[in-house]
Amino acid sequence: MARPYSNINSFLLANPNRDYSFRRDFSTSTEHNVLLTLSCKKNIEVDWKDISHLEAISNYTMFYLNNGKKLLVSRTMKVFLPKLDAEMFVRVHKSFVINLTYLSQFDVREEMFVQLRDGSKISISRRKKKEFVEKTKKYFSKFGIN
Repeated sequence: MARPYSNINSFLLANPNRDYSFRRDFSTSTEHNVLLTLSCKKNIEVDWKDISHLEAISNYTMFYLNNGKKLLVSRTMKVFLPKLDAEMFVRVHKSFVINLTYLSQFDVREEMFVQLRDGSKISISRRKKKEFVEKTKKYFSKFGIN
């Protein structure tokens, strides 16, 4: 069987549809959820595992969910960063945070990008490269991918 990647500078999952999330019971614990306020009267509770990535848009945050839905919240991304699971989420750019569960490939040598399962291609900033590589290595080592 071919190795999923040759070194830490480029990476392609052999099976991008495999669930690389930690085995936790997300349905019973509210600490694994993020409460999003969409309007004055409407709040939605979303599981971490359902968020593929976040995008900062001025004073708003766009949440991209694994089912293709998008939720725009009138809070900055900085408000949500401490609430997200630090093992699953990594900031790859000033405007983007990704969920490593949905990562399908990345390149930190030439093009400096990540690609998610839904086809989204997001740039990795030079300043966030080191943190991204460290978190990715740590996250996937738990699944036996070195």
